[in-house]
Amino acid sequence: MTIDRDMMALSEAQAALASDVLDQVVPAGDGFPGAGELGVVRHLDEAAGADPKLERLLADGLTAIETASRRMHGADFADLADGQKAATLKQVEAESPRFFETLVRQTYAGYYTDSRVIELLGLEARPPQPLGFHLQPFDSSMVENARKRGKIWRDA
Repeated sequence: MTIDRDMMALSEAQAALASDVLDQVVPAGDGFPGAGELGVVRHLDEAAGADPKLERLLADGLTAIETASRRMHGADFADLADGQKAATLKQVEAESPRFFETLVRQTYAGYYTDSRVIELLGLEARPPQPLGFHLQPFDSSMVENARKRGKIWRDA
């Protein structure tokens, strides 16, 4: 994947690592692209750019992945085989569960809201209304008993 240089929060190295990690979180298969291949790193970057705490959590987590990769396998994460990458991520998940839970949640949010994935799932990418539920006009007689009680609060 080519990394966009108009990223707000992630450096080029962080974006490349995150893209590789995302392909492990949601790998390609059965005609679906992997999350990294799809460009979900863009979603991560936008979310991190909007929340400094998330930006710090992601930066620290990505650093933890590289550190664990070198400690466990003596190589950068990008140079590992898939089995080694999975082992590294399991180790990071055990050491930093908050980071890993956030990473997975953000990955799923970016992946399953992408119009290409929605189409591959056989769904229609559209807002829930106007083709969604039809609402009946409001019947004000339903709240008549509450109106008859009068004011039951005091002014503050």
